[in-house]
Amino acid sequence: MSAWYNFTMECPKCGYEIDDKAMVCPNCKKVLKLACPICKTINETNTCKKCGYVIINKCHNCGKINQTFSKKCKKCGFDTEKSVIMNESNTDDFVMLTIDFPNLNDMKNVLGSAKLLNKFKINLDKIILDYTKSIGLRRQIIGKTYVIRCDKDYTFSSSASTAVKAAIELLNLITAMNCKLTRKKSATVRCNMFLLKRNIDDDPYNLDSGYNISLLNQLEKRKDDKILNTFQVLTDDNVTDAISGEYKVSPLNSVMVGDDMVMFYEVDLREFVKVEYPEEEEDEREIEIPNFVQNMLIEQDKIDGNALNNLDPKGDPDSIYDIETINFDEINCDFIRTENVDVLFHILNKFQNVPKGIVAIKTAEMYKPYTLKVMNAAADTGQFSNIISLTCYDEMKYTPYSFFRDLVSAIFEYTVSQKLFFQNDFSMFSSVDPDGLIKDLITLQKRETDSEEDTRHIYFEIFLTLLQIIPKTLIFVEDFEKIDSSSYDVLKFLFAAFEQLDISFLISYDKDFSLHRDCHFLLAKPYYTEITLKPTSFEKLIEENKIYYRNILNNFYFQRVAKYACGSSLFIDIAMQYLIESGVFAADDDSIEMVNPKTLIIPSSLDKLVARRLNLLQDDADAMKFLTSVILLGTRIDSGTIDSLGYEHKDEIIEKLSNMGFMYQYNNCIYFPNYNLLRKNLLETISKIYLKEVAEDLFNKVFNDDMPSPVKAYLFALLDDTEHERTQWEMLAEIALSLGDFSAYLNCTNKVLELLDKNIDPEQAESLQAYKQHLYEDISNNLYDYVPEKTSEIAGITLKNLEKAKDNDRIIMLCNKMINGSLIAGNYNHALELTHKILSLLPPSSLNPSDPNFNSYFFLMSVIHIQILFNIGALGDCLDIGYKVLNIINNETVEILKPDYMAQEDFQALIIDSAGFVALANVLLLCGNVDEFLKILRGEISFVPKSYDLFITLQNLLHGNKVKDFACEISENDRFGAVILNIINAFVNFSGDYKIFAENIYKAKLCAKTYKLHQLELFADLMIGYSYMELGSYKKADSIIYQIIKTTNSNGMTTLLYVAWYVMSELHLRQNKYEVAFGIVNNSLIQLEKNNTTSEYLLMLFKYNMYKIMMFKQQYEKADICIAHAKYIAQKYNINFKFDTDKNHYIAIEDDEVSLEDAESILGVSAPVNEQNSESGEV
Repeated sequence: MSAWYNFTMECPKCGYEIDDKAMVCPNCKKVLKLACPICKTINETNTCKKCGYVIINKCHNCGKINQTFSKKCKKCGFDTEKSVIMNESNTDDFVMLTIDFPNLNDMKNVLGSAKLLNKFKINLDKIILDYTKSIGLRRQIIGKTYVIRCDKDYTFSSSASTAVKAAIELLNLITAMNCKLTRKKSATVRCNMFLLKRNIDDDPYNLDSGYNISLLNQLEKRKDDKILNTFQVLTDDNVTDAISGEYKVSPLNSVMVGDDMVMFYEVDLREFVKVEYPEEEEDEREIEIPNFVQNMLIEQDKIDGNALNNLDPKGDPDSIYDIETINFDEINCDFIRTENVDVLFHILNKFQNVPKGIVAIKTAEMYKPYTLKVMNAAADTGQFSNIISLTCYDEMKYTPYSFFRDLVSAIFEYTVSQKLFFQNDFSMFSSVDPDGLIKDLITLQKRETDSEEDTRHIYFEIFLTLLQIIPKTLIFVEDFEKIDSSSYDVLKFLFAAFEQLDISFLISYDKDFSLHRDCHFLLAKPYYTEITLKPTSFEKLIEENKIYYRNILNNFYFQRVAKYACGSSLFIDIAMQYLIESGVFAADDDSIEMVNPKTLIIPSSLDKLVARRLNLLQDDADAMKFLTSVILLGTRIDSGTIDSLGYEHKDEIIEKLSNMGFMYQYNNCIYFPNYNLLRKNLLETISKIYLKEVAEDLFNKVFNDDMPSPVKAYLFALLDDTEHERTQWEMLAEIALSLGDFSAYLNCTNKVLELLDKNIDPEQAESLQAYKQHLYEDISNNLYDYVPEKTSEIAGITLKNLEKAKDNDRIIMLCNKMINGSLIAGNYNHALELTHKILSLLPPSSLNPSDPNFNSYFFLMSVIHIQILFNIGALGDCLDIGYKVLNIINNETVEILKPDYMAQEDFQALIIDSAGFVALANVLLLCGNVDEFLKILRGEISFVPKSYDLFITLQNLLHGNKVKDFACEISENDRFGAVILNIINAFVNFSGDYKIFAENIYKAKLCAKTYKLHQLELFADLMIGYSYMELGSYKKADSIIYQIIKTTNSNGMTTLLYVAWYVMSELHLRQNKYEVAFGIVNNSLIQLEKNNTTSEYLLMLFKYNMYKIMMFKQQYEKADICIAHAKYIAQKYNINFKFDTDKNHYIAIEDDEVSLEDAESILGVSAPVNEQNSESGEV
């Protein structure tokens, strides 16, 4: 064997270079391959690619990982074969489709050799394997029988329907093969199918129907009839009952199966099978895809649990909308999950059907489509007169309205070179922008203005007008998650006014981003689509180009590409380019072939692959320097700027780089496919010395001394010129602020502060500290919009510096902005901390306006404090302060209590909101006197909403009392009414259908989101997660509940956090994971008993769940203690609650091997464990 054939690979876990045949990494011990115990095939997944046997699985009873072949779980003794079926089934009863080819081995004489017979078998297997994978099922070969269990449906009837449809599709594929075989060899392969009812408890290897199948009616003379009678489909009476309304079934006869008499039927599917004989062709040589490609599929279930196509992270907040079982009426947009190779089809299809729309592509970087392919697909729709391509990038955040600056420049082909800015024509904006704001934005000029906020709003209107004058335009945006904050604010404003525009958006972003998360209104719009991309099988990736690849299909380099592609078409495109540029392959318009085998490691990641290609380019110094220069300048480079760089052979360089796929020309400019991937790897590949040379060249040829730019700041940093770098950031910060982009101002100022912190010159320490103090004061004055996740760090530093200076007025002013931002974002922990800080700075004050030390600001902070206390779960304190505040308020004191700077309508709304939080705390604490509270409140305040009576209804509902006549008209000043009305409606009208319940509760979610009632919105989400649990979609339920636990814990929503813990414990109980459930319940009870301001209703629920756990563990004395306590609470508060105490409902099953620490990690938070109580059940 040639030396070039000795290949190595990188361990996917530790990166260690090992022999490609290694089964286990010698460095980190990661299992890389598994041998199937049935057919001895070596596999890279836990399902055998040849026979479909599941090699390793998780015990359905206790959760322990076992080798399936061991037959019994090592821990609990449960049948491992049954675990496989139970783990993959969504229903207890399902239909099993078996397929036999009784004359298959006889085909050797027809085909002429064992080799051709084997090839025929491979093709036949491929047909069945491909189809079953396409519908998400597993095909298994047991003996000579193909077995397909239709167990992904949620009911037996839908499983039967799936099985018949699968039979029809497979019969069409097999018939097509038979037609070809008949024309060539005058022979057919016979096919027997059986549809049998099976249960998850049945022996998985019991394929015997009890009926002896033999083909009937083979005497027809017509060729079509003969083909159609090469197959027969039989079934039993159970399946017949489910399908007889849609398909023709004929009774055969009854047979004793075990102790039962079973009737068998023939299903006549001939009318659904198409018979087409292929045309005669001169060249009938078919290019066969080799075996390794047939089986090179994406790992669906890695041993460590991280499947490649499981793109949604645990706790994905979009889990609710990615519709699986529940279809929400209010969601009119379209969610599509597709293999990345099919994204172009969906783009074409969407824009042809909805010519004006917003299409978002959500994907991991590995599965991003190639930029030019997407643009071509969009152009092929024929719907757009113009396509504008933009790419977002990290440095956008330092330039005011950077996205729109790039958009305007692209539309009007403005130059990138500062030395050529004088050529840009802004006269066309005179009618819509008489003050020259667009010119100042493009040239980055500081404006003199009285109100930066007014300037910001004018820019919003100008950008809207700009998009209105470019009809029939598609704006294609890559890497949208990197967009600058102010431009994103503008786009949210524009998306809300989308009906006024005649443009479309095609947007791609990372798998952790979703446009509708911030633009929730898009969920109701039929013109919005989100396409999530998944991996594609390697076979499908090369299917369209298999003629082009025909000479290398069996090549070992190609096998390496297949292995590392991980379902990515982008990886294949770049890998082929790399092998061609390395001299291993040569290509022409017709094909690609190997010309120079050599020792070569094919990188296993996209980044490493791009870096290797860039290393090869370094042999051409001019091309490398040119590419580096234009990449540094941005995502679009105009022809004037290119000419100014002064390359003698620029046309040849551009042609070379274009042919290599590093750039493309469009609208007289150069663009870069997958810009961020290229830029990142380019800057990591080339040396700092080389970058400095490029920087000097750009300073001389492109930039003006008096014009700032983030690129110039970056280049000065390369040159270690800190002084000039800082000057750039200072100028950009001033410009951004003058143009009303507070986010860019903050980011640039932060850069200045970072550089100041690096200065360790002791002689400058005092002056630098004074300068930093000045900057912090500026930030506190200009912090327009405090968003905790984006600006908390710099705002916190600013606050500390103001505290050092004891500047109380500025501290209070900044804290006010931060509290408002925290409440809008639902971060109540932070809001509480800031509120206490303000209250500590105020002098001793009274709430009573008749007292001499009354302070209206203190009163206002106390009102806000009520909302915060409720949301952090301090319900008792919320009631205490709430009653004190509301006792002061009446129709006469409202005007006195109102701060001068607040409008009366805003102040009244704040008071009503506070009353709502007090009423809700009253309900949750089971006080039972909401009606009395509202009666007293209405006696003092005339503007209490009539719809607040819903709190009384909610109180009755929580106590288990019968609720009727709760419909009412929601008052205009009532934020709570619509939410609570929909919650009550969902519970009162619940009839056992959790799909309808979830759809009703979703209406409450939408209302809560509109009114920014974060905790109620998350409660609605939690109830939707609970519905998924009841519907058996445990994975989806877990994802939703986990996200709520994570959010409520980080934002301090303690009450809802306990409710989420309760639902999570219930979820684990449903899955027989009693030890995990015990850890959750025990920790929660310990915390609840420490916290005496939280609802005892929660304590009752957790006591009840602990009772269930103790019953399952057969610890009946502890169970009795828990249920007695739960019943005591119910009796104490007159709660009508049904406790299930039937011992027959608690069958003891041995716990799994999950520790209490594991239970805490599931929650994403840590709760202290009282070891003394953890085994007693006396919690």
